[in-house]
Amino acid sequence: MIDFRDVDTIINHALAFLRVGGMVFSLPILGDAPTPIPARILLSAALTAAVSHMIPVAPVISQNADIFMLVAMVIKELVIGIAIGYLARVTFDGLLMAASITGYQMGFGTASLFLPDAGQQMDTFTSFHRVILMTIFLLLNLHHLFIDAIVTTFNLIPLGKVTISISPLASTIFEVSGSVFKVALQLGAPVLIALMFTQAALGLVARAVPQLNVFIISFPASFTVGLVVYIATLPFFPEWMGAHYMGTRDLFMTAIKSMRHG
Repeated sequence: MIDFRDVDTIINHALAFLRVGGMVFSLPILGDAPTPIPARILLSAALTAAVSHMIPVAPVISQNADIFMLVAMVIKELVIGIAIGYLARVTFDGLLMAASITGYQMGFGTASLFLPDAGQQMDTFTSFHRVILMTIFLLLNLHHLFIDAIVTTFNLIPLGKVTISISPLASTIFEVSGSVFKVALQLGAPVLIALMFTQAALGLVARAVPQLNVFIISFPASFTVGLVVYIATLPFFPEWMGAHYMGTRDLFMTAIKSMRHG
């Protein structure tokens, strides 16, 4: 039973709440605009209560601590959660970039929609792809990987024992950020290759039949071929996304260990 009459208990759980809250507010889907802020706060409080048995009973702040030390601890706890949430969001953005590239090649670059939940403009194909990815993401319970990562931090990094090593943490963030383009090309490769052959075929048709207006038929041809190949690859998405996010677990562990004391 948690005794909130004890000052040390209040401070410990407040710091843990900041660590969990930083992650929840940075995660994709859960941290997006459609999720109300009160819901995110309640989710952070629920996760903090779930990991309360990992929170040390001993005080993390000495008797002679000043306000600056407390502020430093608050910032460090927020950095842990935000770093994990940022890594999760970057890996998800790589999946969206694949749709942006293929959608542009299919001819959707001239038309865009403003999505309030994403807070930005997207073409119709990217918004459709985003809904599918969000569905697969939640159906496979991939968000549990990030919740498990924040739980792991309490095992590896006790409250008040955060020592942020800039070089390893920055290296991990740069590695994940750089992998966005690799992920986008891997996911969009089937459609891009099909569209490349389609454009080559249209070029040959234009040379063979100059009277045919290839420009007029290029958009419906690219759209049809791209959409058919995209639908054909949809059954492989869950397995690919599962393997992709399982592979990011090592990167999460590297980032967590870079903030480990000693």
